[in-house]
Amino acid sequence: MKKRGESFISGALILSLGGLFAKILGALYRIPLTNIIGSYGMGLYQLVFPPYILFLTVAQFGVPVALSKLIAENNQLGNVEKSHKIFRGAFLFLAALGALCSVLMASLSRVIALSQGNAETATAFLIVAPALLFVPVTNALKAYFQGNMNMVPSGVTTVIEQIVKLAVGLACAIHFMPDVHKAVMGAVFAITVSEFGSLLIMSVVYLIHRSKNKVGKISVSWADAKGIAPSVLALAIPVALGGFAMQMSQVIDSVMVVNLLTVPNATEMYGLWTGPVNSMLGLPIALSSGVAVSALPSITKAMYSGSDEGLQKSFNSAMKLTLVIALPCAFGMIALSRPILQLLYGSLPQEEIYVASVLLSLSGLSIVFLAIMQTCVSVCQAVGKPYATVIIVSLSIVVKAAVNLALLPNSQINIYGAAISETLCYLFATVCVIIYLRRKVKLRIDANACVLKPLAAGLLMTLFITVALTLLNNFFVGTLGTLALIAIAGGIYFGALWALKVFDRSELTFLPVKRKQE
Repeated sequence: MKKRGESFISGALILSLGGLFAKILGALYRIPLTNIIGSYGMGLYQLVFPPYILFLTVAQFGVPVALSKLIAENNQLGNVEKSHKIFRGAFLFLAALGALCSVLMASLSRVIALSQGNAETATAFLIVAPALLFVPVTNALKAYFQGNMNMVPSGVTTVIEQIVKLAVGLACAIHFMPDVHKAVMGAVFAITVSEFGSLLIMSVVYLIHRSKNKVGKISVSWADAKGIAPSVLALAIPVALGGFAMQMSQVIDSVMVVNLLTVPNATEMYGLWTGPVNSMLGLPIALSSGVAVSALPSITKAMYSGSDEGLQKSFNSAMKLTLVIALPCAFGMIALSRPILQLLYGSLPQEEIYVASVLLSLSGLSIVFLAIMQTCVSVCQAVGKPYATVIIVSLSIVVKAAVNLALLPNSQINIYGAAISETLCYLFATVCVIIYLRRKVKLRIDANACVLKPLAAGLLMTLFITVALTLLNNFFVGTLGTLALIAIAGGIYFGALWALKVFDRSELTFLPVKRKQE
């Protein structure tokens, strides 16, 4: 059990830190990109992502998640050769499906652009279409290593991918300005280039791994394929449906926001919501997603070991890490929304910074709900209950669409309706999935250790921020003041975690630093 816990914590740390660093790079990319191309250009750029991610969900069909779980499962049972066959079959399937989706997006580029209310994005869909082939194949390779509890290749490759996108995207945007349309197309081109680079890196890592571990050529016969396919599809189909439903949330925004808003600058408002605001919301989600990815193989192993205690412990470790990460980020975003956006997007007009800060405050709590949802989705997949989250997420999308329809056309609420609907959407999904896990899987959250202690630390941090901004407002101004306030608040939070003993002695021994000292 100690080794399993050690692998989970280490893997979660690697993926979380890699994901966080990648998201920081992504935010660093979007900050100058927004300052270069403006809110309208960012609106065009962001319109590309919901359909692209939706196609990408179909192109992957949930196979990488299923692959990671099945490899971990078969390795636990000692069926190493079967693990290799599952990987090879999944790899070939994803390559074919990715190619098909790439061609389909290119063919429907103009139709998609017109449905969003802005024909200027049609060229962007043509440019990004090849990435629909590169990403699924890359993620199959990542899933292979994750299933073997090796999270390093995924974490490192994710960071390198962001560096390439940042360099190529900014270079293209600067080169093509003041032509906003060409600058946006250059930024979209950077996505395709970075995904191709990620595929090359993962391919080299895999080939080195095969050579080092003397993995021979694995052939998959038709009989093997028929034997493997049911187990892969049994996991992949619900994952794909769940991912499809999750992405529909963003597609709904891309279609509804621009078309339902009654203001003349709808594209600019959408650009603020999906650009500066969502880039800030994405940072903590990237950090907590490492917990969700690492939890899948870890909880799968706990399931197959037959230990109810081990399963409960793995679940609570995942939930505790999720909340320890998400709560301070959510509270910090709410309390410091305007100073953070002023610091990062100072070139935007003050009225746009104000709108973005209100959006960030309204949607700050969605960080906590979405982070919990991500982890619970992985838990449901690990314990063999994947369809539950598909139903829950689908219902939450209906909630979001209904709230959008009610709020977005209201000129008094305006774009703020999108932030309200997102928060309510993820709140609904989180409550439902926690109730389901408690009643159907008998997994109970340790409220004191997982919720109350991190919440207390987060509230103490927020109280300090509020007092500091009220009594020492002249001191915490400007770039240095804002950074100092964030650093002190972070120190108070981690100090409170330590004082409240959020992590017990056995959990601390899982940390790599502690092991080396021992």
